[in-house]
Amino acid sequence: MIETLLHYNINAPRYTSYPPANLFRKAENELEVEELWKASNSLNPSNLSFYFHIPFCSKRCLFCGCTSETIKEDSYREEYMNSIALEMEKKLPWIDSSRKVTQVHFGGGTPTSVPVSELKSILDRLKERFTFSSRAEIAIECNPASVTETLLSDLALAGFNRISYGIQDFNLETLRLIGRDPSLIDVPSLVSLSHKLGFQSVNLDLIYGLPGQTLESFSDSVSKAIAANPDRIALFSYAHVPWKRPEQKRLEEYHIPDAYHKMSFFLKARDMFKEAGYQNIGMDHFVKSSDSLFFASEQGLLHRNFQGYCTRSTTGQVYAFGSSAISQLDNAYLQNTHITSDYMEKVKRQEMTEVRVHPLTENEKIWRNMIERLMCNNALKINEIEKKALGERWNRLCALEKEGLLTKINDDEIRTTTLGSLVIRYLVSVIDPLLENQESEGVFSKTI
Repeated sequence: MIETLLHYNINAPRYTSYPPANLFRKAENELEVEELWKASNSLNPSNLSFYFHIPFCSKRCLFCGCTSETIKEDSYREEYMNSIALEMEKKLPWIDSSRKVTQVHFGGGTPTSVPVSELKSILDRLKERFTFSSRAEIAIECNPASVTETLLSDLALAGFNRISYGIQDFNLETLRLIGRDPSLIDVPSLVSLSHKLGFQSVNLDLIYGLPGQTLESFSDSVSKAIAANPDRIALFSYAHVPWKRPEQKRLEEYHIPDAYHKMSFFLKARDMFKEAGYQNIGMDHFVKSSDSLFFASEQGLLHRNFQGYCTRSTTGQVYAFGSSAISQLDNAYLQNTHITSDYMEKVKRQEMTEVRVHPLTENEKIWRNMIERLMCNNALKINEIEKKALGERWNRLCALEKEGLLTKINDDEIRTTTLGSLVIRYLVSVIDPLLENQESEGVFSKTI
């Protein structure tokens, strides 16, 4: 099976957005940005998602592909948080205040590298202007190496109800190689404490394909993740992209598992999660059968964006703040400058923080919708407009039935096989018109 899968190991986008971020163009002027934000008020979904990027980390982990920087003096971080407040003050009036907030997400970096009181201040600013749904998700990403019981308690009191821990691996030697510190609190206790404090969903991130990992060592990490009893486990493939992240070059002095071994890690982990009662969601998430993501998947209502998998009912158009943050609106993508000092300077001068933008054409909206449905639900049923937009690509996709990657239900509907679900990025690339006109080698990571 692995040899068969390797045949489909191509360079392709991760499809957290469509078109991918590398195709966004230079932002022209602030009037364009303001008009796109305001125009989104009349588009769907009407509910609101907010994302706040906190770029600071205590140190730089060598494997990481996130936009982050090592912690600077307190005054620098305070200035950054003040810049976010000023950006909010300027842009929140562009959003219709009658729209409900269903999701707020803090990512990084390490969001808890700033005081919880400052995170709460952001939530309070939103609550002053908008009504929060009674089931709103308030989520935060955490590095478990810096999480204490006091910190968790403060986060719960501030209103956070979902939390994700970047465990990556339980093996101390693997963590040493990638420059990652282990959890301050043992992980089972960390998960248990999170639940006890009222966090409705606890996620653990694991990464396979890291330097030094073996099938035996990673299987042991999977066993420990299962024993910790989280609600969700995200199983990410290590993306070795030194042309984007030069610090990853340092990892090449160690043995990095090849695609064959990476796939063996994934298949073993998938079987272990399944045996433990976790359900496979999308291409890399495993959740309990009581989880909202599982119900959304069963109903074909799973959604995916830069923050990960979520449900259609909780995910709105995403309005993002902070350096490198990307707003994902129905009509456009807009990205702030990724250089923190540049972001703060632009805010101070009351200049446009966006450096890249991509207003979506109607055809791109059609492509985006089809790609998302296939990525999230491992199935695609198209209408006449979509079939026309796909053209010959629909036939190319259907032809993969001969290779055992999908089942053709009828002329307008396909469903992936188990084999096909393991190479879903490959399947999506077959119907992606943009890949026909650009070089993917050295631009996108491998699908395995």
